[in-house]
Formats: sequence, structure tokens, C-alpha cells
Amino acid sequence: MLKFLVHKWSKLEAATGMVSNTSGSSAAVEGGLGALVPGLLVGALLGMIGGFMLSNLLRFFSLAFNRPLGGYVWVIVGTFVGAIVFGIMALNGDRN
Repeated sequence: MLKFLVHKWSKLEAATGMVSNTSGSSAAVEGGLGALVPGLLVGALLGMIGGFMLSNLLRFFSLAFNRPLGGYVWVIVGTFVGAIVFGIMALNGDRN
């Protein structure tokens, strides 16, 4: 899945059409901080959603096996991991 995301990230980034709001020119945001911030936000959102899904799945297994497998700490971990992964993909998107 990570290969799929890395392969499609440059196409997704190019299709967003983000434009800088500078006086005099309207150039597309090409890499750097302009690509990093949206990448971090999207990654944090997707990581948070994945963390909620993992948390609920582990809650089900903890009830089934009568063992404490975790709680909502997985949401926080998923948020950070998603932000880091998508941030790295945003920084390396220009090299593909």
C-alpha cells in the first residue's frame, strides 16, 4: 500500500492546483513548506482515522480474549505516524 501511495502522491499533488497568494504572480506551490503543510495535515487526518479504526478493532479483541490490548492511545500514535509518513512523502515527492 505504501508503494501505491508513493507512486500516486506526485499525481495527487499535481492535481490539487494549489496556488500561492503572492502579489504580482500566481505560481503553483512547488515543494518545500507549501507541500509539506498540506501533506502533514492530510497525513494526520488519515492517521487519526486509522487510529480510531485500530482502537475499535483492538477493543473488540480485548473483549473477545479478555486481555487489555489498548485504548485511545492508538489514535494519537496513528495521528503522529500518519503525519510523519505523509510529510516524508511530501518532501520526497519532487524526486520522483
